[in-house]
Amino acid sequence: EKELRLYTDAGRVCRPLFIVENHQLVLQKKHVHWLNKGFDDSEEEFKWEQLIKSGIVELLDAEEEETVMISMTPEDLENSRLQLSGVDPTVIDGDFDPAARLKAGTNAHTWTHCEIHPSMILGICASIIPFPDHNQSPRNTYQSAMGKQAMGIFLTNFLIRMDTMANILYYPQKPLATTRSMEYLKFRELPAGQNAIVAILCYSGYNQEDSVIMNQSSIDRGLFRSIYYRSYMDLEKKSGMTQLEEFEKPTRENTLRMKHGTYDKIEDDGLIAPGTGVSGEDIIIGKTAPIPPDSEELGQRTQTHTRRDVSTPLKSTENGIVDQVLITTNSEGQK
Repeated sequence: EKELRLYTDAGRVCRPLFIVENHQLVLQKKHVHWLNKGFDDSEEEFKWEQLIKSGIVELLDAEEEETVMISMTPEDLENSRLQLSGVDPTVIDGDFDPAARLKAGTNAHTWTHCEIHPSMILGICASIIPFPDHNQSPRNTYQSAMGKQAMGIFLTNFLIRMDTMANILYYPQKPLATTRSMEYLKFRELPAGQNAIVAILCYSGYNQEDSVIMNQSSIDRGLFRSIYYRSYMDLEKKSGMTQLEEFEKPTRENTLRMKHGTYDKIEDDGLIAPGTGVSGEDIIIGKTAPIPPDSEELGQRTQTHTRRDVSTPLKSTENGIVDQVLITTNSEGQK
């Protein structure tokens, strides 16, 4: 394959690797010392950026990774050096240990890169599984898919955000069995889940297959309790400079097609006050649109009806408390 491939597309996912030259890491003790201090011997800044610029670390994408040779640990490089100098690295160890992890076959390998740490071959979800080497491999795959669905505190500023939907766990706990990656992912500070005390036994037979029997008093005390946020958004439509729709409290006297729910909870500006309890099909955003003068609504049109109702009701299956109301304008200046 004598091809030269140049990819210039932005947003490519790359990962860092140590560069290897002549079976030796380019990274040296002095570089680690400089990184700890934050500057090198000539008092110039020495951080991650300088590691890349000085050719110690390189960012590779999946495409380029196909064309390089990556060793898992610096020990593999040491074995290669010994082998090149004609020494068999397996002989030095003396006794043969059947339980020892077999090192990578070093013959004919010319390493070009080295992993920063062997755990870097795992993604975020896989690296927060405790004791993955004690699990059947498909179980790690399943957990990597399900870990994303675990409820916790997804961001610290969730109270001032307006997400379409958000779930927050009331009492998250840090896991008893942690992994090294959790420290860097801040998983102990913002955990997802709680440490449940479980018994594995038949008990009454009501926990066959995947079902569980739960302790009612634990649930009463708040085990696995969570809060659910949903945002409702509406817009006053305009046609040119003409205001077509308007946020207000619709009245039965001049508005047609009123909805089933109660309009009592919204105020005159068509908005509901934070802290108000709402339940199925209550109107939470009041809005009306004008009726063209010549149209007739199924024969029920009278001269007094000048507007029709286009309000937003709560979803019929939901109930809750209004958390916050935000009025803003978009790029076209619509409210």
